[in-house]
Amino acid sequence: MGGFRAGRLVVLVGLLLAVAVAASGCGGAAKSSATEPIKIGLVTSVTGALAGYGAQEIQGFKLGLEYATNGTNQVAGHPIELVIADDTGSPDVAKQKALELLTQDHVQILQGTANSSCALAIEPLALQYKTIFVIGPAVADSLTNAQNWNKYIFKVSRNSSMDAQAAVGSITEAGATVAQLAPDYAFGHDSVTAFKNYATSAGLKDVLDVFAPLNTTDFTPYLQRIIQAKPQYLYVTWAGSGGPWKDIMNIKLMDKGIKIVTGVPDIASIKALFTGMAGMRGFTDYYYTLPKNPVNDWLVQHNQSEYNAPPDLFTPDGFAAAQVIVKALQLTNGNPDGDAMSAVMEGMTVDSPKGPLTLRASDHQALQTMYAVELQNVQGQDYPVPVLIKELRPEPPVTNGR
Repeated sequence: MGGFRAGRLVVLVGLLLAVAVAASGCGGAAKSSATEPIKIGLVTSVTGALAGYGAQEIQGFKLGLEYATNGTNQVAGHPIELVIADDTGSPDVAKQKALELLTQDHVQILQGTANSSCALAIEPLALQYKTIFVIGPAVADSLTNAQNWNKYIFKVSRNSSMDAQAAVGSITEAGATVAQLAPDYAFGHDSVTAFKNYATSAGLKDVLDVFAPLNTTDFTPYLQRIIQAKPQYLYVTWAGSGGPWKDIMNIKLMDKGIKIVTGVPDIASIKALFTGMAGMRGFTDYYYTLPKNPVNDWLVQHNQSEYNAPPDLFTPDGFAAAQVIVKALQLTNGNPDGDAMSAVMEGMTVDSPKGPLTLRASDHQALQTMYAVELQNVQGQDYPVPVLIKELRPEPPVTNGR
């Protein structure tokens, strides 16, 4: 019986080896045609106060994938699979959705969000799961500071310090007094702090900081406080639909000698809120006629043909996020491992719709072009259009301790 068992074992091993050889002989083609997909989880505001920004981000990301992969939607033979989750503008929901993407959908890369507080809620998960998290269009400085930043965080959007540098640069009077009005969450508080720091260095006097809830509909009480402080300028930081603009016009703030400085919002907000404000100066992250380069030309053409509209304020952030992810995956030969991608993304430069965009090695904040503009009435447009005064290349301080 022992000899029979030994002989039977030899036969079984031989059969197994034959099967393995046969499988290897026919498995080459199957391997190349059935490569595992790379899964990217995009968390942003599909609904909520910043849903318009989320839509721009999503459209930009899809177009960025199309551009960066030459229309193949593949990197190093791996198809890219995009999974989108709605954070509703809630940090708690954002964290839960990101966790579900990581543990249930098994995404290997995260991207988002439109809301800075939502992005802050996700950042610890990037560290816990050693997963690259490419942030944009969220703006807050705190996303890359010593308390929150980790090696897996990369930020393609500008930050509050860059906005503040641009805003301070638009105020020419020495020693001018300035009040601030901002939303009462991370983005607003970081913006006020950043502006105050740059304003003080420039010799300006920040005389009052006023915060209003993001869902505020009546800004009159907040504006009355500002009028009582009698500043020469009011720097307004706001994001999303609504905002203080109609109340600013109704209360005739500019007739009281208070000049407005602000970041120019997306097209829908300009139409809804800035009609009649031609001549106002400020800055913008993007308006589709401002950059002059082939990548922006491609974006404008394809956004129009695929979405029947020009790209908007935060479309380039989604676009650039896709660009840096694809380039990193090309450099790692399709390996989405967080450590491998982080190593090649530090110091990376891509030609974005706004020109060269560099992920600063020290804190992974993207250095990029911004624009000083004046709103002007232009024939054929039903809203005052941002017209270029000059391009800006602000460089914010590194705050993560590296």
